[in-house]
Amino acid sequence: MIQTAMSMSNVTTLITAAHQGAPGAEAELFNRLYSDLKRLAHAQLSNGRRPGDTLDTTVLVHEAYLRLSGGAHLDAQSRAHFFNLAARVMRNVVVDFARRRDAEKRGAALRVSWPEGLDPEARSEGSEVDLLALDAALERLQTESPRLAQVVELRFFAGLALEEISGLLDVGERTLKRDWRKARAFLLAELQGDRDH
Repeated sequence: MIQTAMSMSNVTTLITAAHQGAPGAEAELFNRLYSDLKRLAHAQLSNGRRPGDTLDTTVLVHEAYLRLSGGAHLDAQSRAHFFNLAARVMRNVVVDFARRRDAEKRGAALRVSWPEGLDPEARSEGSEVDLLALDAALERLQTESPRLAQVVELRFFAGLALEEISGLLDVGERTLKRDWRKARAFLLAELQGDRDH
């Protein structure tokens, strides 16, 4: 589970301080959340990793840190917003890695395993999808419904359980399960359409 209830207010205070540019707040925030960020990174990589890949959890966390903290001050408004930003940045790092890999090795697209329960009827465990096609479908979902895209990012790319996402987004579990089903159906339709073209 992401952070204990007792430390939630401390994290929120650090996020606010980092957002306002307080000296040392951003570094302290990342130090406190490093293990959670490593877990997010592990979730990002566990479903698509291949031997010989140069992207590992530590590299992913550090690259995400550089992107999140680069330039302007950290622009998170809350704990939920911070983890959503972290998941999105990590997704972007992994997608950029896949694009570079695809460019270097034509036809060697990075494939990722479907998240558990994404398509229980048509997908068996271990079936895979092209990461770049999934990213494109998720971008289309973002245009249609930002919240559904956020749920997918946190579930698939951050590896969070629905209960954790419910707490982060302050959305009831039943609503979240409906959102997950809608997002899943949208992505499957989009990916099926990509295969048909």
